[in-house]
Amino acid sequence: MWAADATFARSGSWREEEDEQDALRWAALQRLPTVARARRGLLHGDDALCEVDVAGLSPGDRTALVDRLLADSGDAEHFFRRIRARFDAVQIEFPKIEVRYEDLTVDTYVHVGSRALPTIPNFICNMTEAFMRHLRIYRGGRVKLPILDNISGIIRPSRMTLLLGPPSSGKTTLLLALAGRLGPGLKISGNITYNGHHLNEFVPQRTSAYVSQQDRHASEMTVRETLEFAGRCQGVGIKYDMLVELLRREKNEGIKPDEDLDVFMKALALEGKQTSLVAEYIMKILGLDICADTIVGDEMIKGISGGQRSA
Repeated sequence: MWAADATFARSGSWREEEDEQDALRWAALQRLPTVARARRGLLHGDDALCEVDVAGLSPGDRTALVDRLLADSGDAEHFFRRIRARFDAVQIEFPKIEVRYEDLTVDTYVHVGSRALPTIPNFICNMTEAFMRHLRIYRGGRVKLPILDNISGIIRPSRMTLLLGPPSSGKTTLLLALAGRLGPGLKISGNITYNGHHLNEFVPQRTSAYVSQQDRHASEMTVRETLEFAGRCQGVGIKYDMLVELLRREKNEGIKPDEDLDVFMKALALEGKQTSLVAEYIMKILGLDICADTIVGDEMIKGISGGQRSA
């Protein structure tokens, strides 16, 4: 009976010692400057927590980290709610953008009848007319075609907006106009504002993106490399500034976040190879582990992309 009590007492003492060591490691991390603290985190090792550079996580560390983060439910919404709750705890609000369009009209000029056919003579005539229009010698025999006719609406922040309409009703043109990506051959009038700022005062390409329904991927790249490339193109935006402010407020209020969540969020806010952690998370959510390092063709990639959109 005495031996059993001693065994349990020793086990409890060992756990208390480990907790003290973890607390000391966290205290040492908190003493670092905020910029340095944004690159360091505590990662669960074999026996205890260890301080790591979040930009230098090994593939095994990334996989184990994502597995632990999704161990509770595997639900992406639950995981995002944990991230949101961390910001809410220190009263940090995410930037919100409201897009308004008023009296928006988009017109184009087209040929009708036989001149609209894609023939070689028509191509030569079109090029000649374009050159003459550029010199303001000849205006051409084109007909004005309205694509969007005096429409107005609001896209409110923190909401998902569904745009429905029959084919050739102007859905793509509207989205391109709101994203500031209309072609030079289209004539646009009306007002488009982002948080009250017109397009000549605001750069929508830094805030919004138009994703075409035509998927184009390099067939020589694996699924993992494709996701990593997409992450690098996206960049980190304002995530780093928000992370620094989050760390500063948590330190002031004495809040200790979950170690795994802390490492994951720091990796998201840094540039470079750490975007692989995002690819690891996406593949875990969608069950793509088996083809992560497989070179696939465009058709298979399109199928995967379609599954992502459905998910």
